[in-house]
Amino acid sequence: MVSVSDISEEETLKAWLEDQPREVAVWIASRAASRVLPLWWDDVLSEEWARERELTALPILRCILISSVAAKLPTGDIRAAAALAAAAAADDATTTASGYPAAHAAPAAAVAAADAATDAAADTSAPAYGVHGAPAAIAAAAAVAVGVLEAFREDAEFVASGESPDVLTLWSNGSGPLAEAWGRVKTQVADAPDSQDWQFWIDWYDALLDGRPMLGDAARTWEMLEKIALIDPKTWEKGPEGANPVIRGIWEGYQGAADAGSGQGADPQPVTDSAKTAMQQRVAVNRDALAVAGAGLMDQLGAFKESVRGMNHLTPEVRDEVLAFIDEFTGKLSALLAGLPEPGDTLADGQADRLVLWLREYRGLLRHKLAHYASAENMVEVTVPTGIILSATGIGAMMGMPVPGAIVGGLIVNQMKPGQAAKELTKSSGKDDDAG
Repeated sequence: MVSVSDISEEETLKAWLEDQPREVAVWIASRAASRVLPLWWDDVLSEEWARERELTALPILRCILISSVAAKLPTGDIRAAAALAAAAAADDATTTASGYPAAHAAPAAAVAAADAATDAAADTSAPAYGVHGAPAAIAAAAAVAVGVLEAFREDAEFVASGESPDVLTLWSNGSGPLAEAWGRVKTQVADAPDSQDWQFWIDWYDALLDGRPMLGDAARTWEMLEKIALIDPKTWEKGPEGANPVIRGIWEGYQGAADAGSGQGADPQPVTDSAKTAMQQRVAVNRDALAVAGAGLMDQLGAFKESVRGMNHLTPEVRDEVLAFIDEFTGKLSALLAGLPEPGDTLADGQADRLVLWLREYRGLLRHKLAHYASAENMVEVTVPTGIILSATGIGAMMGMPVPGAIVGGLIVNQMKPGQAAKELTKSSGKDDDAG
């Protein structure tokens, strides 16, 4: 039997794994892939060979996330999700295996980790070493990253201590030896037109590096990650354009629930049948208009974001505050677009329920934050453009928010200040609870 103190190189680490529970092997494999992820993501964003192959980071991110969930929640559903993720990412691993050894490490380790998760969920009575993906993931990571084996030894010591792995940093030294690559990834993602669609993954990986739960609470974080892991495979197959808005919607939902001081399943005001029926009717009439308006408003917010970034007179604190608001608003719209039915389909009861809850949060966002940022008195340096206010309230109106026409008219002809109009347009009428 190999003890933690005996771990000095790859072979002794593998031998140590033989005596560990299967979930430990999966956890080790997932962390192996996580450690070398920045190399792959950086190449996908910047290398010509990756662009020629139309590669994205999503399949590898999917593998790593699902394997991490499998280490914590090794259910049959997760096993199936891990198997599908490994199969989907295998092409990326094969594509980069020849000629790009450093880039190949992350796909190889991620697929190996997902394979380990598949095996672990399939048979929890077999020896841990039978999880063939764990040694493969370790080998792939160790081949390209300095300090990986030492990090694995620290993982083993942590396991031996009996503490929760939820609080263990990915590296003992900040972002580790690949900090420069990770910094380039974050910069490239932030500068991309679809940056808001990738923000979940940036925050997720930063949380891994820091050894903290994304939502501040480990149980709720694992619940959220399990939901993301179990997203319909057909959605994952659509690539970033299809999967990332759905992921963002789940993430935003949990963030909104946390802000409200309650879990998602404990909403203080249950959704009534009449509210769901009303939402189904509105979406049946306005589905296409909502899709167009939502995408258009996201474009407006993107342009406003670029404008704010170029305002050199702003203090860093004010700029960060406004940019965070824009990102929050954009994320809320992404959740709306993800929640709409496909063209020609009807809105199912579950979808209607979620959109009613979405509208509650959206009204709160407009009434409090939009009204604040649209007020010149509150935001002396920069205010939200009138076009964004009109578009935002137009979406609310199609979803069921009462919007007084006189106020809209006054705003259009410059007879009312944007801040005051935003307050009037978005304040409660006393009759719009769920706008049912």
